[in-house]
Amino acid sequence: MDALSIGIIIFATVTALLFKFVLFRKINRWMDQDLIKGLAEGDDAKLEYLTRQLEQMRHDKIKRKEQHQRLTDLAQQYEQKQ
Repeated sequence: MDALSIGIIIFATVTALLFKFVLFRKINRWMDQDLIKGLAEGDDAKLEYLTRQLEQMRHDKIKRKEQHQRLTDLAQQYEQKQ
């Protein structure tokens, strides 16, 4: 194998890994937004509240599994306040 072949293999591998990482993060964001929209049930104020709470949880580095449970709990608490 010459240097060009090795370079192409390395480039293709790095590009594939980068693509996988970006796609994985984008899918996670889509799933989180879908969860929030489902919990908001068409209420724009509730949607905004849950979105802010999710961003705060991301900032606080709370694990994803816990984020979904907390969002569900926050949605129920929001309904009880109303």
